[in-house]
Amino acid sequence: MKKDLKTKLISRKIKKPNRFLMFITMCVLGFLNKLYKVKFKYNYDPKSIKNEPTILLASHASRLEFIYMIYGFKNSNINIVCGYQNIIKKGLYNLFIKLGVISKYLYQPDIVCMKNILKVLKRNGTVGIFPEGIQSTSGSTHPINPATVQFIKRSKANIVVSTSKGAYLATNRYSKDRKKGYIGIDFSLVFTPSMLEEFSEEQIYNILLEKIRYNDFEYNKVARNKYIGKKPNAFGIDKILYKCPDCKKEDGLFVEGDTIICKHCGLKIRVNEYYDLEGIKYNNIPKDIDEWYKWQRRCVTKEIIQDDFELSLTGSICTLKLDKLRKESKSRETLSIGKVILTNRGLYFKGMLNGENVDFDFDAKTVYSLTLSTRGYLEFYSGNNYYMIIPDDPKQYLIKWTLASEEIHNLYDEKWKAACADVYDYYKGDTYE
Repeated sequence: MKKDLKTKLISRKIKKPNRFLMFITMCVLGFLNKLYKVKFKYNYDPKSIKNEPTILLASHASRLEFIYMIYGFKNSNINIVCGYQNIIKKGLYNLFIKLGVISKYLYQPDIVCMKNILKVLKRNGTVGIFPEGIQSTSGSTHPINPATVQFIKRSKANIVVSTSKGAYLATNRYSKDRKKGYIGIDFSLVFTPSMLEEFSEEQIYNILLEKIRYNDFEYNKVARNKYIGKKPNAFGIDKILYKCPDCKKEDGLFVEGDTIICKHCGLKIRVNEYYDLEGIKYNNIPKDIDEWYKWQRRCVTKEIIQDDFELSLTGSICTLKLDKLRKESKSRETLSIGKVILTNRGLYFKGMLNGENVDFDFDAKTVYSLTLSTRGYLEFYSGNNYYMIIPDDPKQYLIKWTLASEEIHNLYDEKWKAACADVYDYYKGDTYE
């Protein structure tokens, strides 16, 4: 029986990156880093651990983080861990396999991925991991799964952490426009194998979180670097901001030029070249974009515990076609067309396909996040399966779905809830000042 793309991907033997392709890749990455004027700093000699088992843990502030991290790490013998859905793409699939990329089901326990990482470390190789899983939505750290720390403790490897400054501001989550501005990458050797034996999991977690923690808006309040692109820095920000901080009404924010406007109360806030929020017409405004976003999360945490909480939209539920590689526009397989409902018990899709009822039920504990894709749809994993929710209305506010699904999952997962509490500032309650 012919294996599909997914089976081939996860069952293959992970090899060292093809030397020629990696050389070309490093040349391209070197050119891009020079073009972007990325600055690198190290607290250790990269050559000192070159032939030792090593794990690179990189922050994920920017969608281009891999460009900075892989090149700056100065070791071409590195197998990168990448989300499964990002590999099943025409033009990337075969290239990624030759580069030794290890696939991972995001948020889910993935025994095959862990085994592949251990095999790489056993041959004194290096593995690159983004422990946050996805690019930051608002320019600050996402949660780190405690299971990652358990694995690190047992890895018997050197642990290098790289953290960016300004990377989100140069390539934010809500716009494809790349800004010119400072990007700094710091590499630190945080743990050696002997240190991992000495420290407890709790100690490792606290040190790791402190080392990888970032907030680009807080950073630039001091650094005062300008970020200028073809589009104003406010362009597209209504993809991640949906609630007015003045009138508290939802789904009324829109952008004109460099200004965020609320159609309900007339609020006007300018986003300048430093990403400062400058009030034009307002009573109260958050100190920065990240604080605004986290305030929305705190509002959602109160809503989702109500018995009648519900979000709904019409659209399609899709997955990836796995029989052969296709262009991205033709790679979706529609599973059902109808209505999706999110409650504090789970995600439900009621629909039809080819004249037959096709419904899906996902328990809240299995869905960590309905992540807002930069392409305007929601994506998620349940078990080892990847899904997309494609709304009929592409202009619909979707970021509340992301926040609500994450906080609903936390109702059923105490360990993940604790990890979220370490980065999301729940303690601030209703304030955003």
